[in-house]
Amino acid sequence: MSEKKDRFNVTATSVSAVEGYDMQVLMLPMRDGVKLQTVIGFPPNFSGRAPVLLIRSPYTRRTELIYPYAGALKRGVVSVYQACRGTGWSEGLFDPADREYERNDAADTFAWLEKQSWYSGRCVMLGASYPGWVQWCAMRTGYPGLAGTSPHVAPVYGCCGAARSGGVVRISFAQSWMLSMHHRCRFGYENVPDFEKEGLFEKLPVIEADRNAGYPEDGPYRRFLSSALKPAELVNGWRRDFRNFTAPAYISGGWFDGFKDETISSFIAMKNGAASPEAAAFTRLVVGPWIHGGLANPELFGRKCDYRRLDPTREKFLFNLLRRPHRDPLPGEPAVRYYMLCENKWHSAETWPPAGTAERRFYLHSHGAANTLNGDGRLSETAPGREPCDVYVSDPRTPVLSDGGKHAALGCYDRRSMQNRSDVLVYTGEKFTSPLTVTGEAKLRFFASVSTPDTDFFATLTCVMPDGRAMLLVTGGLRARFRNIEKEELLEPGRIYEFRLSFGHIAVKFMPGCALRLELCGQHFPAFERNPNSGGPLLQDKELHLSRHTIYHDKDHPAELLLPVLSAPGE
Repeated sequence: MSEKKDRFNVTATSVSAVEGYDMQVLMLPMRDGVKLQTVIGFPPNFSGRAPVLLIRSPYTRRTELIYPYAGALKRGVVSVYQACRGTGWSEGLFDPADREYERNDAADTFAWLEKQSWYSGRCVMLGASYPGWVQWCAMRTGYPGLAGTSPHVAPVYGCCGAARSGGVVRISFAQSWMLSMHHRCRFGYENVPDFEKEGLFEKLPVIEADRNAGYPEDGPYRRFLSSALKPAELVNGWRRDFRNFTAPAYISGGWFDGFKDETISSFIAMKNGAASPEAAAFTRLVVGPWIHGGLANPELFGRKCDYRRLDPTREKFLFNLLRRPHRDPLPGEPAVRYYMLCENKWHSAETWPPAGTAERRFYLHSHGAANTLNGDGRLSETAPGREPCDVYVSDPRTPVLSDGGKHAALGCYDRRSMQNRSDVLVYTGEKFTSPLTVTGEAKLRFFASVSTPDTDFFATLTCVMPDGRAMLLVTGGLRARFRNIEKEELLEPGRIYEFRLSFGHIAVKFMPGCALRLELCGQHFPAFERNPNSGGPLLQDKELHLSRHTIYHDKDHPAELLLPVLSAPGE
């Protein structure tokens, strides 16, 4: 292993199994004068001109250099790694709520590449999570030399703010990620506080989490969280961007990743609205049984499902596009590869949802006592007649928990401990005698009245296994004041309203002996903020209040679970 010294006086060790490469470190100026740390790796014995693999990331430490990407160097491709502004040695302020920074910095980096005598004029991009999101920002530049991207577990808006579909607020992510980045950018990666252990998620008001964590007021955190004030601008504003995208994308994500629906929505937007025929035709989607950080449940899905197995195909996609940008980089490969939960098999399709998917209605029923999994709530395809309503009291001071009350995702886990609570309504279907395959976006339409001007609803679908375990599949949330996400409108207490909630996308095959279960409650914490139920200004409440929820499911107010059912799943 050879060693090289860079001008920042830290040691950079060469890439394993790639001997003789050359490395340069630059501080590259952007249009506003801010300079970004940029590491360039040249292949062994490099001469002439070559394409580039570009990675832009905020996860760069000041105590070490990131190695050039070995897969590029082995193929004679130049590797460029750039620390996003405000991170690593890069100057400026890390502020993801202002997405124009990442677009402009990508555009300026492309302009610099065009001036390099060694650059052949074509590049591709690689990265997961935030480094995946900056690829969508780079696509916004319209740079014609960008031949392909590969966003993995990447949002299209979720790195810009805390608001989510339905107007709910992804709070533990907002506080832990943004304040961790605040610490890293200012004090380094050492001694980053454990915000969960310190009880930060429970402290009010949530806008003051920066001060509650011991920092001065942090503008980026507050701007990030304030997306909750106008969620439609964040949740829907990205869609128009895709009409200008010309580079194909290899998009991948997980069924239990917090950015899963953005992953799938980005694929649909590319296939239906990209600006070039190549972008629409060549883009691929892979969705597996993963959380954001990989495979959380090897005991369920097997270690062979680790998403690192995607790497060879991803590299083939990118490097083939560098050589032949107008030819399919994965000839013969399907547009979609997805893992079918419960069946535990991979399937392929040419669209998402797969062809042959049609909506079926399952109705909520009870005799007025659907509270807990031992109540009388049930699901069936029989429409309701005269039925009493169900009632629970939503108390955000003792919230219904997500992931066992932890910030870290558990993936596919048993929800029975939450379904045993009296403030959770539970509706269970009969055991299936033949398979039922669900592929696509699941939705819930219901009528309810509440005792407060605002509240939240959270609904979760689980698969009840023959041994009784209720395994998490998908959760959706709705903030009542944003029932029409385009405008904010408080409730009139006691009045009956219609609500529509999206669970997001799922692929699950309910096998004989299993059953479908729906739970409905008022919180999903700490994944999502607890609604104080006051109807007051968002993010400012210092107290939490009870709210009484009355859920109707009679002939005049049917409660419908709308499932996208696939008639003949492909192999």
